Amino acid sequence: MQRREKRELREKEIVEKTIRLLSQRGFLDLRMADIAKETKYSMGTIYSHFESKEDLLVACAHALIVEHKVLFNAIASQPISAIEKIITTAQCSWQISMRHPDLIEIDNLSLMPSVWRRATQQRANELNQLHVELAQLFLGLVLEAIEKSLNGYEELDQPQIEQLAHYLTHGMWGLCVGLSSTAQSGYASTLCPDSGDESDTYFATNYSNFLKGYGWQEENPDVVFEQCKNIAQQCMDQTIWFSNSSREQQS
Repeated sequence: MQRREKRELREKEIVEKTIRLLSQRGFLDLRMADIAKETKYSMGTIYSHFESKEDLLVACAHALIVEHKVLFNAIASQPISAIEKIITTAQCSWQISMRHPDLIEIDNLSLMPSVWRRATQQRANELNQLHVELAQLFLGLVLEAIEKSLNGYEELDQPQIEQLAHYLTHGMWGLCVGLSSTAQSGYASTLCPDSGDESDTYFATNYSNFLKGYGWQEENPDVVFEQCKNIAQQCMDQTIWFSNSSREQQS
């Protein structure tokens, strides 16, 4: 095995073990010495790969976003319509945020300007580029959905459709993030103390109403969301970090 391959494998091992440590302890309580102890590498070896704890955090986020790309490709290959692929993607985002808030925290922290300033420029750029690639892939689904599944836009020219797609994409992700943050904070249970385990219902209702506002005319949205939820789980099981087996291993 060549030296470069050994280095890449060592870096991959450090990242994977750090993700598990971050899940258990969180970023603020984790020290580079803890990572060295867990990986059984010296501090010098750790720092030869990552200049700072923030640099390592960005590397961990990159590994998780690669998983999101695997997940998106699994969804894209499903024999369902573009609007159903969008809903399935949203279902994945929701399920991940509910079951793996520790992993979502890694991604969210990696986007903070204070973290980027202490990470290497190359690593920060690689993470940003990956986010851009995923956004473009999702935008393609939205453009297809506007053409085939949403009503009321027949008179728009191409620039107007593209602008609409950007608005719709921004709104969909904003809704996903907002609903997830609300549920994780406990704010929803304070406002709706009788909701019990109905968080999925609140998500599906708000998301379907949002899509209806953009022209989605579906007689049985609950059925569609339930079907997409099942597909989402099948696609998540094709990943390393977001599958049910991954959660069981971390428990």
